Amino acid sequence: MTDTSTKGPKKKLLWIEDDALLCTVISKELAVSEFDFILANNGEEALSLLRGMVPDLVMVDLILPGKVDGFAVLEEMSKDPRLSDIPKIVLSNLSKPADMERARKLGAAKFMVKAEMSLESILEEIRRQIRH
Repeated sequence: MTDTSTKGPKKKLLWIEDDALLCTVISKELAVSEFDFILANNGEEALSLLRGMVPDLVMVDLILPGKVDGFAVLEEMSKDPRLSDIPKIVLSNLSKPADMERARKLGAAKFMVKAEMSLESILEEIRRQIRH
C-alpha cells in the first residue's frame, strides 16, 4: 500500500513583519497549510536568518523597527546570489508609486498595500508566488 499523504518537505516562508496581530492571524492560517512559517520582527533579525537559510518565499513589510527597513532587506537579498531569485512579496502601508517602483527594482515580485488587501487575497498571493 502506497502512502499518498506525504507530499515532501513544506515550503519555507520567511515573513518580515512587526505587526503582532497580523502575524498571529496569518501564521495561524499558514500553520495548517503546506508552509513552514518563519517570522522575523525586524530587518536585522531577517538578515541574520537569511545568512543561514534559503526560504522559498519572502514576505516583507517596508516599515520596520530598528535600523534596517524592508528596502534594505530587499537590497541585501538582491546582492546575494543565493537569495536574489527568491520570490518576494511586499506587504506594506506605503502606497506611493515611488515606493512601489523602488521595491520592484529591488526584486519584489508583488507589492500589496495592507489597507487594500483582505486576508484571503494575501494568502492567495502567497500560494501563487510560492508555486510559481
